[in-house]
Amino acid sequence: MMRIDLKVEYADGSGVETTATAPDLIAFERHYDKSMAVFGTDTRIEYILWLTWHALNRKKETALEFDAWVETVDSVTAGDSGE
Repeated sequence: MMRIDLKVEYADGSGVETTATAPDLIAFERHYDKSMAVFGTDTRIEYILWLTWHALNRKKETALEFDAWVETVDSVTAGDSGE
């Protein structure tokens, strides 16, 4: 797993798609001190949201801090791109 495709739907009806790649996955593991292997049936919602926020923040697609960004989110869909 080196890429995770993510689709965000915001509360205002807008949306964005992004992909979490190696820098985001490593940042997740360092931030939570957990392997990416936690992504599966027992994945915490916070993990998916943080990974999505990190990818968007790294790409300068959001300037909001994590908690403020979460307040704007209606849903996030995650899928493994298989690459």
